[in-house]
Amino acid sequence: MEIYQSLVTVNPVTLIAAICNLFIQMFLFKRFFLDKVKAILDQRREAADKQITDAETAKAEANAIKQTYERNMLEAKAKADDLLLTAQKTAAARSEDILRLAQQQAAQIKSKAASDIEMEKKKAVNAAKDEISGLAMAIAGKVVERELTAADQEQMINRFLDELGDGV
Repeated sequence: MEIYQSLVTVNPVTLIAAICNLFIQMFLFKRFFLDKVKAILDQRREAADKQITDAETAKAEANAIKQTYERNMLEAKAKADDLLLTAQKTAAARSEDILRLAQQQAAQIKSKAASDIEMEKKKAVNAAKDEISGLAMAIAGKVVERELTAADQEQMINRFLDELGDGV
């Protein structure tokens, strides 16, 4: 039991020696090692601060690149929308031009056809007048039984045509 009591009891000489030993160790540590430890801690702090600063700079650059990218995307979308709108307007104008041109061509064809019909009608009327005048001359020659002069023939033809023209 004595062995255990010596471990638990406080001996004033041992206590003072332990305290002096502690102060000597602290003095030696401060004298030879504290500056080096502080320098290592400062270097680590500076390295950590530098990494944090670099990370913040990289983050700011990334945000700037992101904003530039988003702005470029918006501009590209606006340009694409403008191109699409322009293409639609151009297509609409072109289709209107094609329709107008087709309508003009149809009107020209219709007008030409009408004038061709009118010309053919006049040719047919003139041909019929010539044939009828020839028949009328033959009949008139037999009826009158005499030979008509050119002036008489022309007068009869004109009178016949005038009467025929009124009927047609």
